[in-house]
Amino acid sequence: MLTLTHPAALWALLGIPVVLAIHFLQRRSRRVTVTTLFLLQQLQKESEQGNRIERLRLSIPLWLQLLMVLLFTWLLAGPRWLRQDAVHRIAIIMDDSASMQAFREAAIEGVQRVLSRSVPSGSKAELALLGSDVHEANLYYGGSAQELVKSLASRWHPTAGVHDFTLALRQARSLAGPEGAVLLVTDHPPATPLPYAAKTLSVGRRIENVGWAGVTVEEKDGQWFWRALVRNYGESPQQRQWHVETQGQTTPPMSLALAPRETRTLSGPFPGSDATQALTLQLTPDAFGVDDQLPLVQPSPKKLSVHLPRSRDESSTQLADLFGRFAHLNVSPLVTETDVRVMTWPPSTALENHQHACVFASPSRADKPAPVRGAVVSESHPLVEGLNWNSLLIPEGMVMPRDPQDQVLLWQGERPLISLRITPVGARQLFCHFDLIGSNARKLPALAILLHRFLETIRQDKLAAESANYELRQSLSVAHRQGEAAQPLVLKGSNGLHETIPQTQARLLRSPAVPGFFQISQGPDTWLTAAAHFADSREADLSKAAPFDETPQLEAEQVDALQEADPHWQWWTLLLLLCLLGSWWWGKRVLTSNAPFGEQSSPAP
Repeated sequence: MLTLTHPAALWALLGIPVVLAIHFLQRRSRRVTVTTLFLLQQLQKESEQGNRIERLRLSIPLWLQLLMVLLFTWLLAGPRWLRQDAVHRIAIIMDDSASMQAFREAAIEGVQRVLSRSVPSGSKAELALLGSDVHEANLYYGGSAQELVKSLASRWHPTAGVHDFTLALRQARSLAGPEGAVLLVTDHPPATPLPYAAKTLSVGRRIENVGWAGVTVEEKDGQWFWRALVRNYGESPQQRQWHVETQGQTTPPMSLALAPRETRTLSGPFPGSDATQALTLQLTPDAFGVDDQLPLVQPSPKKLSVHLPRSRDESSTQLADLFGRFAHLNVSPLVTETDVRVMTWPPSTALENHQHACVFASPSRADKPAPVRGAVVSESHPLVEGLNWNSLLIPEGMVMPRDPQDQVLLWQGERPLISLRITPVGARQLFCHFDLIGSNARKLPALAILLHRFLETIRQDKLAAESANYELRQSLSVAHRQGEAAQPLVLKGSNGLHETIPQTQARLLRSPAVPGFFQISQGPDTWLTAAAHFADSREADLSKAAPFDETPQLEAEQVDALQEADPHWQWWTLLLLLCLLGSWWWGKRVLTSNAPFGEQSSPAP
């Protein structure tokens, strides 16, 4: 296959009609008086009136000059031939950012256009198509440009947030090899050149987008309320309408006027007290539609039951007041039916291995116990991470017996203050080796945060149904039955989504990639009823999207890597010089031979 490095050099072929035009013109001759009249018979009939058009006379200089034009054009155009062992290796990375949803069709057309120019029909090719999210599987690998485009149209669904492309570019370069081409298809031109010699094709353009930017749901006096943010990401005022859809009913549309870059807060109640209530906030659709709808469910967290000490002493009262401030807790009178047992040491009944518990030391019997001295140091553990215990004051008193497997979370000097025990059956038991009455622990935020974290870990592992709202593709932690006899999890979505998740992959659960309602069930039990919404304001801002094209550079590099230049260019150059000399020598010879004795035949100035 022949290609030209500089196709514009073909304009040099215009020299052919120039040469022909010159040879159509007759030379003017100078008349010189001679004494020998018979010599005039040798003179050719020439024009005495100046330049005019006559019949083209073929001559060796004419053919040499035409050949010179052809050789000069050939050398300027830079012909190149595809090597016999050439393989087109191209790795294309599709930006998986959610903003690409607004330019999906343009991206597919751009890839198709690049492949049609870079991979000629019938040539050997190794093509790779992968997303910028390295956690997802590659979209295509093979040798057909048509199949790559089909895979792109059917399998590419950009839903990720802002992320780094470096790992994907490294993977693409390893697939394409050192001489292959790497192309990133995105919607925002990069601020700096891409690593690994990758090129960019940006198909974005500036779009005035308005969408939901976030939501909070809170309970007040037994009624749940939603509060949502709607933002104008553009540089011009925008008009929109919005309404609420719930239980098959739609509220009348309400107008919304937003100034450039304005964020407005909208709020309202959930339609009822039923925990299964759900609604959808709907905006007027635009080019970026993923943030035009906001599905919500009424939250219903798992309830934890706690068993508190029954005695009426000050220590028990302090514990009841402390744990009564946590939300979604119920006091259970029976120890056997409780999720968390709160107690003081020593307990009235034995602490079983299967019971979750929070244990405090009994008050000291001394009138004025001495304070514990020493620096307070916390271990590296999620329960105490980032908590400040420097102002904690603990009196000397009882130190509860510790199991060798217990992990101490907080020390003061050599004395353990807080330790965590995980029993062989998986129960969590938190031991606070101080009493609430003699210490100032209740005045410290660190203790409240510690207990909240401890209760949340137990709540997270509890087998019970719950309702919640999540962002798109957010990681989910769903408690479920485990074991060989347990059934797999099933994810069902309102948009027809239906996936079966084996227990071994349950830790990889994520909310759906498109807004809507979904459920996670296991056999007859539904563990989670939820809604997923888009809330990435960075991806929704399309005001800086712009076109950018480096594919001509990519194609030029492919030509240099896969094609070889004319190996005989030195001979063509030598032939061009010979033609130049031959045309000059032959033209001079003709003029000399045609001139009669005593006459000078030369072109007029």
